[in-house]
Amino acid sequence: MGEANTLKTGFENRGIEKMLSYGQLCIEEGFGFRCLNQYLSDLEIMRSGAPYSSLGISSRRESGLPALIQVSGASYEIISDPYILRNERLTPGGSIALIRLEGVMNSQDDASSYGVQSMATQLRYAYANKNVDAVIIEGNSGGGEVTAMMIMVAAIKERNKPVLGFGHFVASAAYGTFAAADEIIASNEMAEFGSIGAVVTINKEFLAWYKETFESFYGKDAPLKNEAMREALNGNFQPIQDVADKATSQFHSMVSGMRPLNGGENYKKATLSGKMFDADESKRRGLVDGIGNMAYAIKRAQSWATKYKSKN
Repeated sequence: MGEANTLKTGFENRGIEKMLSYGQLCIEEGFGFRCLNQYLSDLEIMRSGAPYSSLGISSRRESGLPALIQVSGASYEIISDPYILRNERLTPGGSIALIRLEGVMNSQDDASSYGVQSMATQLRYAYANKNVDAVIIEGNSGGGEVTAMMIMVAAIKERNKPVLGFGHFVASAAYGTFAAADEIIASNEMAEFGSIGAVVTINKEFLAWYKETFESFYGKDAPLKNEAMREALNGNFQPIQDVADKATSQFHSMVSGMRPLNGGENYKKATLSGKMFDADESKRRGLVDGIGNMAYAIKRAQSWATKYKSKN
């Protein structure tokens, strides 16, 4: 692909970067750039001759491990263990599962973080564990893949016990995930929520390279296959704009159906405009239900657990 020298260095993979140049995402731009800066920083560290282990990839993955919150009176202890949720014998009664939604939301696991397929599995372990009364999803993510969001929403909707969102920075696909929970709590007044919309990003340099390098032959009975990409190669981006518009409309409908947004039509439209809001404004608009620390979130989870048990 004319990239062999770059790929052999082991420091960069332009092939993968080009493949990621076209995709439908629900992600907040500032968060995306922070992730990009982290990636570029990692590359610079490796170029300097530092070992791969110095990047702290293992620590990043460990920070995303599920945990168990053991409550004793007014105090609590968080135990991080990837296997504890599936082991009912080791789980004290009245425990709360803690699932961490961090970084870019991908469907599958990657080198530095767990994908939402793994998180969905942990949710189901928590549902099946009779000694777990509730689940708290702690969020610090600007979103990611649309598919990843839908996997998490579907898993949350399977619940047989309360699921609460406890968020620091929860944007785009991450907020769409939280919207499916019984209650959303902002961790402090500076926590942020929103960026509800979809984006499709095209690397024009990649399009020019692709058009110059490849020729694709489609079956005559599939004239609309890859239509948006084919039109973009010819300089027509309207089909891609249509994709972004449709995805945003579906996203807005989903959030509106799961959250009691406040205000009239214009106020709600502003809430769904893609803007980020601090905790107080998020509460006014109905994006979150309360503001408090983890101890407060635990109390709310216990209250919801009582409601669920009374129904059964």
